[in-house]
Amino acid sequence: MIAADTSYADNASLPSGDSPELALVLATPQERIASIKLNSAVWQGSLDLDSYLAREDHLAQQPLTRGGNLACWVLVDRRQPEDERTILSSCETYRKKAWCAQDGHVSDATAYGVGSVFCRPEFRGKGYAKRMLQELSRKMDAWKMEKAASRTLFSVLFSDIGKKFYAQFGWHPFPSSHFALPPMSKDEYDRSGLPPARALTAEDVQRCMCSDQVLQKERDLLKVASKKSPGPKVAIPPDFDHYSWHWAREEFYAKKLHPGRAPPVIKGAGEDASGVYCTWNRKFGETPQENTLFILRWVYNEPASAEETQKTVQAMAALLRRAQLEAYEWNMATVEFWNPTPLLEQAVALLDPSVKVVHREEESIACLRWMGPEPGPNGNVEWLLNEKYAWC
Repeated sequence: MIAADTSYADNASLPSGDSPELALVLATPQERIASIKLNSAVWQGSLDLDSYLAREDHLAQQPLTRGGNLACWVLVDRRQPEDERTILSSCETYRKKAWCAQDGHVSDATAYGVGSVFCRPEFRGKGYAKRMLQELSRKMDAWKMEKAASRTLFSVLFSDIGKKFYAQFGWHPFPSSHFALPPMSKDEYDRSGLPPARALTAEDVQRCMCSDQVLQKERDLLKVASKKSPGPKVAIPPDFDHYSWHWAREEFYAKKLHPGRAPPVIKGAGEDASGVYCTWNRKFGETPQENTLFILRWVYNEPASAEETQKTVQAMAALLRRAQLEAYEWNMATVEFWNPTPLLEQAVALLDPSVKVVHREEESIACLRWMGPEPGPNGNVEWLLNEKYAWC
């Protein structure tokens, strides 16, 4: 069993953050549970501890994470034995498929998402989080030397402590903006004057938004973008496994918090005539004010004429209205979607010209650490498809 962390009863005896005896290691199954219990004080939200542990186990069993794709890391004193060593800091990594395009060529690669970065409050100020990220960076730099078919080219994380801390370890901030819209009642929705959008089930999302054909199209767009400017263009494929992981999270909460209600089956909205689709999930926060319906991803064709532009923008507006209705029906305080394109900005302006883009400075800052070849003096790494679905 896990020791009760009495190894350092006196904090003065804690090793320093630069001690050569510290090591970042894969957690044992028991240490993983211990790390979750430690971070529960910050992240369990409206769940009790047992439910929080069950949530983490549930998320670890999804297609995106199982099979070794999810790993829990702990910073420990290497002199202490397994399952008795004190956890000084911890984090998780998610191994993901990735695309990288440069000079008109697209290749498959591996990326990692970094999440659940946690340092115990009583141990903060000793440099443990810094040491953990330094050690993790070294490990990832070693992974990039693997065979080309699975070579690691970059990692991403989403900072809730601003843009500076992670940048010192190579995770540089990328565009992190969003629109936020209020929920809308059924009466308001019926009076909105926009054509009704089709509700999408999970099967609809798979067919309309992440079929092999749709993903190949996204891959081709990456290729086209790489011909227009120097430097690598990277993306995490917006596949069904990512959406399913987000839905597993919302469905777990729905069952716990609304046991008398069927889990949500409407996973997005679409307008078939214009080929505009979006998928979402519901985040159940610690308070009702934190409940958010996040649009995970948009799929649409770039219009080739003024008429097509108008139809696309109107369809987007109709889908946003449907999202607002869904938010109302599930007691979500807001609808949010990340890094809006100019077309989506037009759609929001059509609904409410007073709504402005929010540029985040502290929370959910998308950060990327490039580990591939230097892009050259005139090229920068560009992260395409930087939308909520990639969050971890």
